[in-house]
Amino acid sequence: MPACLPLRKASRLTCPGHWLRFAPMVALALGFCCPPAVHAEGGKPTICCRTSGGTRGTCLNVWSHLVPPSNRFNPGGSRTLALLQGPSSEPTAMIVQLLSPAGELVTGQTMPAQRVGITLISLPQAVGAPLNQALIWESFPSCQPNKPPTRTSLVADSNQEQSVSQKLVADLGQFCGGMVDTKPLLTALNLEDYAAKLPDKLPVRCEKLTGNSLENR
Repeated sequence: MPACLPLRKASRLTCPGHWLRFAPMVALALGFCCPPAVHAEGGKPTICCRTSGGTRGTCLNVWSHLVPPSNRFNPGGSRTLALLQGPSSEPTAMIVQLLSPAGELVTGQTMPAQRVGITLISLPQAVGAPLNQALIWESFPSCQPNKPPTRTSLVADSNQEQSVSQKLVADLGQFCGGMVDTKPLLTALNLEDYAAKLPDKLPVRCEKLTGNSLENR
């Protein structure tokens, strides 16, 4: 179950279900959110969630960064990010942005409208391996730009969790234009709750973040 997402320019939280009052504690215990890295005031984004809180209507209602439960990810030598896009009644474009820890935009593009699947995003050479600076990766659907985005800390951490996640994302690169099994992938990242909302197999799309546009890799 996705954790609470902070609303922009508001002091309250939005959370599904009847456990509204207890959601922040539950989310912390389950490891769906890392500790707040920066404060929401002064334009600095609050690091919270690798998964979406959902939307209504024709807009995309499920998307997630395929990163460890800690919501910290080192792209490693492949400099690749993996974005899961769930089903929607219409193909949905996604906004992908890289921000500085202070919330300043480093680069960002609108990704082509797509249906359910995984998009691998190769970072530009300026984002070295290991990272030459800490960054914040955020994603949200263009059909609802005011929706709180998913946010992940891109870091230079080196540990077992990062090694496993880096290999998983790098292995996905072998399936560009093909399909991967959904359940094993989600299980490896502790995202099993999403399996029921997705098909048994997911297409893999590979894109390149150039700093100006997204190009097919």
